[in-house]
Amino acid sequence: MRYRHRLWLLLAAAGAALAVAHDGHKPLPARGMEVYPHTGRLILTSKARNNLDLRTTEVITASLTSSFPAYGTVVAPWNQHAVVSSPLSGRIVELLTQPGQTVVAGQPLAIIDSPELDSLLLEIQTARVSLELSRKLLLAAQNAAANGSIPRIRTVEADNEVQRNTAALDMARARWNSLQLPAPDFDRILTAEGTPARRLFQLLSPIAGTVNHGDLSVGRIVKPNDHLFEILDLSTVWLKISVPENSLPRVSLGQNLTLKLNAHPDQPLNSTVDVLGSQIDTRTQMATIWATFKNPTPGGLQLLPGMTGLVRLHDTPAQAVPAIPTAAVIHDGAEKFVLIEQEQTSAASTFRRETIIAGRRQGATIEVRGGSVFPGDRVVTQGSHVLGPCFARGVLRVSPETATDIGLRLQPLDQVLLRPVLSVTGMVDIPASARTVASTTHGGTLAAVLADRGQLVQAGQVLAEVISQDFQSLQLQFLQADLDTELLQKIVASLGEAQDAVSQRRLLETESQLVLARSQRETLYRQLISAGLAEPQLHNLSLTRTLVPRLPVRAPISGVLIDFDTLLGQIVQPEDPLFEIHDPRKARILGFLSERDCIGVHSGQTVRVRLNGRPDTILPGKISGTSQSLATDDRTMLFWADLLPQPAEPLLHGSFASLTIETGPGQPTLAVPHTAIVREGSRAFVFVRDPSGIFERRSVRIGRTDDFSVELLAGISAGEVVAITAAQALQTAYATLR
Repeated sequence: MRYRHRLWLLLAAAGAALAVAHDGHKPLPARGMEVYPHTGRLILTSKARNNLDLRTTEVITASLTSSFPAYGTVVAPWNQHAVVSSPLSGRIVELLTQPGQTVVAGQPLAIIDSPELDSLLLEIQTARVSLELSRKLLLAAQNAAANGSIPRIRTVEADNEVQRNTAALDMARARWNSLQLPAPDFDRILTAEGTPARRLFQLLSPIAGTVNHGDLSVGRIVKPNDHLFEILDLSTVWLKISVPENSLPRVSLGQNLTLKLNAHPDQPLNSTVDVLGSQIDTRTQMATIWATFKNPTPGGLQLLPGMTGLVRLHDTPAQAVPAIPTAAVIHDGAEKFVLIEQEQTSAASTFRRETIIAGRRQGATIEVRGGSVFPGDRVVTQGSHVLGPCFARGVLRVSPETATDIGLRLQPLDQVLLRPVLSVTGMVDIPASARTVASTTHGGTLAAVLADRGQLVQAGQVLAEVISQDFQSLQLQFLQADLDTELLQKIVASLGEAQDAVSQRRLLETESQLVLARSQRETLYRQLISAGLAEPQLHNLSLTRTLVPRLPVRAPISGVLIDFDTLLGQIVQPEDPLFEIHDPRKARILGFLSERDCIGVHSGQTVRVRLNGRPDTILPGKISGTSQSLATDDRTMLFWADLLPQPAEPLLHGSFASLTIETGPGQPTLAVPHTAIVREGSRAFVFVRDPSGIFERRSVRIGRTDDFSVELLAGISAGEVVAITAAQALQTAYATLR
């Protein structure tokens, strides 16, 4: 008690600091406070503390995350959005579903009466009757040949006729299937007596989902290209997110994100990044990434295609570290510090100034990445900025903690080799040989999509399947040629065995027909290979006579799947690009030279490439060629640079870049990196540290530059210690001291 009384008398007698207000805060007490700037200690009496309404908060341990914004749009997955069209012109005679109704795959949606079905029904009946007749004739020929009444070759010809009629019926079935008519209806036609009286067929749903169409009515005339029904399966939806190019380094697979829809901003939805895009939109300089949501969301919200909203992508949480309220952080030039309460008694409180390294900030909390601040300490929050000026140094010094915080690096000024360079703009270019589209070889209806967004695909991999009548007809022509070849081989063998029983002319004619049949078979074989069938599929086709039901759409090259913009059930033609594929391993840089800069740029020159999305990464390369002419619209010449070697991380087509071309030999001179220069208007400054550790802002005169360094002509001498990084942070600190 006697000690505390003496301390109170000491503090009351030695009161310092003027009673002045600070930025609207309560004035500093005229009595009851002692400050020791050199040791970083401050003592407040209880009365002074109460007058300041000083409050402290305990340091906690936390793992904070930062985030950045993007824009998202809800879309339906490729295989969950389909349209239904009538394969033939006709009239709706019955609607079996209504908009909003849920259907399953294969469920009838409507019944169509089509006069165009007559010719197909007649073709089916003709093929059926002809097949039945040829089978009876084959049986009769086999019996006659067994009795010796006719030559054995007649049975071969009769068997061939059965095969031909079977192929004709298969062709009719293939046409039926290519029109997406119900398979059971075809079987009923084969078993029915006579030609079916009604020209009716059902439209079936290709997927399970909800019917989305409302302008149909019984009696409406429809055409093959009319979209009659739209089916949406929204059990899951995709979120297409547009991310600025310079934010891509902060994006990774599995990264957490939050979506706030414009229509429901008070219901945030959480998901993760599941696909990274591989292209930059050159119009917006945005990249695309994807996330997936289940419908409805856990909160009962139904996500619909077309909805938009703000997306926040959260950086990966770091290891838990001490965390404090942002109100506790005090700024002194480049320094950040807090006041830690060391002792509190009924008479006085003692505080210690502690420099910190600030980390991530989340809301009103900030990490402490460095400094002697530990969980359980108490830091001053309310009143911190009133007491902070008591420790102001008035000169620009940087503690080791702050140097780490701002990334400060120092270097004695010395000579460097400065080369003459030319700086131009450019962009990542995937050449045409490594950037292509996958499309169908025959027109038809898109039946299935077998690839996903951003997927790595191999050359020849099946990406989609198309139901195509032309493809079915091509297979049947091949089967017919295969049957003809097989028949003619048997006939030639039989004629050869007969010898004198047949004429030489007939044998020669049959052999000529066999040569032509083989030639036709080989031609059709190559056409089916070009269409997308693999050799094992063709072997099975020839062996089992079973048609491949769908035409495969294969990847022409290996690479990354970039884009797809077609719906299931949509009519596609050979000229329609279905998928875009890039091979990023063959990326190069496309540069743009002005008319003035064209001279002096040639193949073989060294190029340094800095991508806008990764400005700290330098990619070396060499110019491989130029366009040798100027564009008439903007008077620029194109050149291409090959990267040596290709970077491990794939480059995105359309990414902007800055290119530096060395145009001559270098000369040694006093120079500093660009990051050491601070500019104010036309004046340039650097920060020089004296032996005592104080930084001085020094005006300098600059000369030549390249993409690394700036020449210093006056204002500084060799050997002086210069801040080659964090100059802008020092400039901010310098301005606050002034």
